[in-house]
Amino acid sequence: MNTPFHHCLRLAAASMALTLSAVAGCRPSAPSSPSEMAAQFYTLLDGLGVDGVPDSLALDAVQPYLDSTLVGLLVKARHARDDASRRAPGEKPPFTEGDLFGSLFEGNTSFGIRSLAKRGDTTFAVMAFTNAMQPPTVRWTDTLVIVPRTNANPKSPQFVIADLRYGAGWDFGNRGSLIGSLRAALSPDSATTTTPATPAACATPPCGTSPH
Repeated sequence: MNTPFHHCLRLAAASMALTLSAVAGCRPSAPSSPSEMAAQFYTLLDGLGVDGVPDSLALDAVQPYLDSTLVGLLVKARHARDDASRRAPGEKPPFTEGDLFGSLFEGNTSFGIRSLAKRGDTTFAVMAFTNAMQPPTVRWTDTLVIVPRTNANPKSPQFVIADLRYGAGWDFGNRGSLIGSLRAALSPDSATTTTPATPAACATPPCGTSPH
């Protein structure tokens, strides 16, 4: 990852403070930039231990960072999971396991912001991830599509995540986009997403890196 070492240290310190705030039940100060919002979002996900679709408490915590369309799809996915559990208690329901917010099913052990690109009001934040739980270490990048929040109040993030573009370059990794994947799983006929396209520089390697 091409992030300067001093920036990594500052990001790690900010991440630790944010995680402690989340565990204590205190909401961190509202981020004022797309990069700060992206860092807070993934730190919060890690602190909450989100696996599969967020439960109601976790979704309440991350909702301020997400566009209303994405929040609505996550709520529908949670209902689909709960309904499937009731109908077939002996079977594993959908949306139960796996990292929805990254290309790798097992999730990441560290993250950083590789680059930011802006087109109009939309910011594309290329996030660099690592999973070092066991060898070989897996490294990849995904791209957050970040837009200004409509009618934001001073206590809310001024930007929200409209979509996540997966950058997996290996078999069985998440592909396409988060919104597209959720729509396809919930209703195969409505998988088309209307969020802005990822810049061409982030649609091919090195943005998506194979673990092999």
